Amino acid sequence: MNFAGVGSRESGVGSAGVAGRESGVGDEPASISPAPDTRHPTPVAPTPDSRNATLSLALIATVIAVAAIAFAQSYARWLDPIIDTGRDLYIPEQLANGAKLYRDIRYQYPPLAPYLLALITGGIGHSLLSYMAIGVAQSFVIAVSLWMALRRAAGVVPAFAATLSFAALSFCGASTWGANFLFPYSYGATIGMTLLCVALAALIYRRNAFAITALVLASWCKVEYAIAALLIVAILTVARRLRPAHAASFAGAMVVAFAAASFYFRGSGWLTEDVFASWQHGARAQRFFEIVSGAAMWRDQLTQLALGLAGIVAIALLMRTGRWAAAIPIIIIGILIGNHSFFRAWALIQWLALGWALMRDRESPLVIFAAFSVASTLRIPLNVSPSWYGFVLTIPVFALAAYTLFCYIPRRNAMVYLWIVPFAANAVGDLWQQHEQYALKSFPIVSSRGTFFDWNADRARTLNALIATVHDGTLAVMPEGVTINYLTRTRTPLTFHTFTPVETADTAAETAILRELASHPPDRVAIVTRDVREYGSRGFGIDYGLRITAFLQTHYRVEQAWHGEHFDALLLHR
Repeated sequence: MNFAGVGSRESGVGSAGVAGRESGVGDEPASISPAPDTRHPTPVAPTPDSRNATLSLALIATVIAVAAIAFAQSYARWLDPIIDTGRDLYIPEQLANGAKLYRDIRYQYPPLAPYLLALITGGIGHSLLSYMAIGVAQSFVIAVSLWMALRRAAGVVPAFAATLSFAALSFCGASTWGANFLFPYSYGATIGMTLLCVALAALIYRRNAFAITALVLASWCKVEYAIAALLIVAILTVARRLRPAHAASFAGAMVVAFAAASFYFRGSGWLTEDVFASWQHGARAQRFFEIVSGAAMWRDQLTQLALGLAGIVAIALLMRTGRWAAAIPIIIIGILIGNHSFFRAWALIQWLALGWALMRDRESPLVIFAAFSVASTLRIPLNVSPSWYGFVLTIPVFALAAYTLFCYIPRRNAMVYLWIVPFAANAVGDLWQQHEQYALKSFPIVSSRGTFFDWNADRARTLNALIATVHDGTLAVMPEGVTINYLTRTRTPLTFHTFTPVETADTAAETAILRELASHPPDRVAIVTRDVREYGSRGFGIDYGLRITAFLQTHYRVEQAWHGEHFDALLLHR
């Protein structure tokens, strides 16, 4: 029997001064100010147009229409049946049935998201429709938070630009195997960002205690959010936007939460063996995180950053002429940087904005928007883009860009509204990309959880057969197929469930897996195709997981095999 490497085949395919600040003065109509003092530019208040109720309703309706288009053209095509998402579909139901995180199931993030999902799905069910509803709900909260924050700080047009960007680029984005706010690679990422956006709006409205609460909760979704929250609190305390008492309350709440988690998960090694596990910091993990951060392709990333920055500077200079003849080149430039280079430029601009705000204008909302933008993109410093992991992490960048361009950079007349062009160009470009990618997903995968569509005909056919075959008992899927456990309503007796190189390639981790296989052997093991080149690996059973495949060859027999041009699967029985 030779099944090593089955999972290795590539699977595919204001008036000048205080106007516009959060004191609320910026909510009053203000006329266009004279040519500003460029030595110390100050926020510009929203123009009378931004106070127009009809305009507000029209812009809100546009955002809703864009979200509806994104939703409709991607409907039931979000979920990838192998990668990432299944972890957060599978774990909450196990927790509801008595399992304990970190003890019974390994989980590399803090515990808030899975327990919150377990609480919610305990009431509304564990179907695909239930998780879709959760995704829509958190997306609605983010959109409302962005609108409220920008509307208060800058006006309805900047609010529209930021919210439009989220609705078009992030809500149903297709850059991460279709993972987005409806079925994300990690609900910890999307729930945490939802809480960060709530905190952003709360700070703009000076609801500081509420903001601190949201920041604490976000910290318990992902470690990078804990770092981001700490940085935000520190920056805003230095800027005197938060009192030392608020910083102390944040620190105190974090200590109390840590003590409670340590007590509840005592004996599980939840920090050292899961959240800060050594296998997440090996050579393969380092390679993966270099790709995520943009460091692996830094020349290309810096080129895109430079193009975006040049485009933004060119638009700003054209606007300073005050002549509408400049509208045509502005539109052309805006379209040219509509390939995410517009957002990549903010990898640099956000730091300049933060430095300026701290040194020259601590009273402006700029310091709040810049703090959130910088803190949320620390993981992707050279890849500040709505693509891949950025569909979550760059959302505060949308807010900073909208506030800075529409409200902070000096302007002479209503040409400022031409800044909408790069936002709109990116929105249209991404919606079309989503249309093309989701159109490929035409092959249904049917389960008792619901039906969704895949782009891979071989995979859809194989998984339909596997779902029809496996009805009971325990099942372990290698590599990274716990979605199949969710779809077949089976449980894995192993605490490990991803079997990707960053988890399995480490010798100590593989030894631990072998101990679990010997002491708690699953009734069945499914080995499936999973492209792991992103980790610098050729495949499970080829250049990692060799001892695991040897164990399976000795203790399991092939029950059924499915082979296709783009997907293979073996079902083994003990």
